[in-house]
Amino acid sequence: MNKFSSSLCLAALLSTSLSAKNNWRIDSNDEWKAATSQATELKIDQGLVQPQAKNAQFSSIIKTFDEKQKLDTIQFKQSPIWDNWEQIDDITPKGLGNAYVFLPVAPGDYYILAQPPRPKVTYPKGLSKTEKKKFLNKYYKENPDKKPSGGYDAWHSTDLKSWTHCGPISKSKWVTTAEYADGKFYIYYDEPNDQDPHLIIDENLKDGKIGKEMGKVFDDPSHGSDIAAFRDEDGTFHLIYEDWSPINAQQNAWDSPLAGRVSSPDGINGFTFGQHPNIIDHRTTPTGKKGTFKHGATKAVNGTGILEYEIHEPKQNAYGDYSVIKIGEDYHIFCDYDPADHSQNMRMGRFTGNDLNKEFTWSGSMGDGFHPDPSVGFAEGKFYAVMQKETDFMSSGPWLDGVEARAGADSNGDGKIDQWTDWQKIKESYSQKPGFARIVDVEVASLNCSDLAASQSFQFEFRTSGIHNKLKNEIIHPVIDRVELNFK
Repeated sequence: MNKFSSSLCLAALLSTSLSAKNNWRIDSNDEWKAATSQATELKIDQGLVQPQAKNAQFSSIIKTFDEKQKLDTIQFKQSPIWDNWEQIDDITPKGLGNAYVFLPVAPGDYYILAQPPRPKVTYPKGLSKTEKKKFLNKYYKENPDKKPSGGYDAWHSTDLKSWTHCGPISKSKWVTTAEYADGKFYIYYDEPNDQDPHLIIDENLKDGKIGKEMGKVFDDPSHGSDIAAFRDEDGTFHLIYEDWSPINAQQNAWDSPLAGRVSSPDGINGFTFGQHPNIIDHRTTPTGKKGTFKHGATKAVNGTGILEYEIHEPKQNAYGDYSVIKIGEDYHIFCDYDPADHSQNMRMGRFTGNDLNKEFTWSGSMGDGFHPDPSVGFAEGKFYAVMQKETDFMSSGPWLDGVEARAGADSNGDGKIDQWTDWQKIKESYSQKPGFARIVDVEVASLNCSDLAASQSFQFEFRTSGIHNKLKNEIIHPVIDRVELNFK
């Protein structure tokens, strides 16, 4: 090796050394324990700092570096478990039918896709159910303009308060999800119900015309469908779908413990069954036995309407009707949750993960006593979980308020911290990623430390306070996942 090459290698090593020491990241369980000087009313477990009382405090060790440096910021990340939801009145137009699809394209540009309200018909008194049906058929025959098309329409809003009807966007009444890319709307629907996602691409939801029919885009042998469509930062489209193969879906709210994922570079081509690991898998033990159940719409596919499944024991939780949103590095799935114990009411379930190639983690449920078919989005600075009911859910975001932090430096080199920042309230803030309907950018919760003197030794502290959650009717606590000190 010549002298010039040796110099380059030495420079590279020095650069790597300097780069490596100019930060302090605490993430894993071992890193948290090594960084702890004092933890009051806190438990460190599974890489998380978990408050055990309404008020808790953490003090780090004094971290000493080889050279003086300036501490710039300390960034905090909480656990992705998202519990600060509240139930609110319905934000959608009144009287809509079937499962709603909420599609916030950009700030001030929001769509709801659903079946239009049925016209009000006044029946003569005393009619039986059968007589009412005959009366209604006659009414629609005499008033064909009043008869619902059975398909989906679109509504548009700039503020989530006033909605404008835009007209039909699909003849199918089984629209499950929608995405947006480069000025085009990707509207996915099952054909028949719970089978084989199809696609419409529409360039203008406001013109009252149905877009281009693309036909079947995912040949799904597992049945179930009720997909969530999600377009990631790299432009790849992902579909999360129900897989009915391990359960009698007829007895479990037409949901399943198993969910698969398929992907496509353009939202049209390449969705292939089995191409990725299952994203949700709460199956119990297979018995090796088979069972059957009926699904009326399937008769159009197999001629019988009979579906086979593998029997599992004990009874299984079931999930479905998925909706996906990505916030920073974390993906969140919202869904129906039908507990294995059928004495418990159906509700909304949640899963989270930061890698689509790994199984997601159960992150809790919310609400009670409804079949949600949720659709989640970010609009007007808040997050909304829209249901097919006259009530919805709202949240300020996954970050839970109640965190204050400060940092200190040893300004005179005596090994003691003698200069501190003020205690500062910190929190994340959110904004929709331009060009993406289901991705939200995060401005991380950050403590400004620029006023501290250059030093070789630093320390930080944070304290948390629990807040009362109306939905759970309990105190919930900010759980800290990661802290990173960044130096200039």
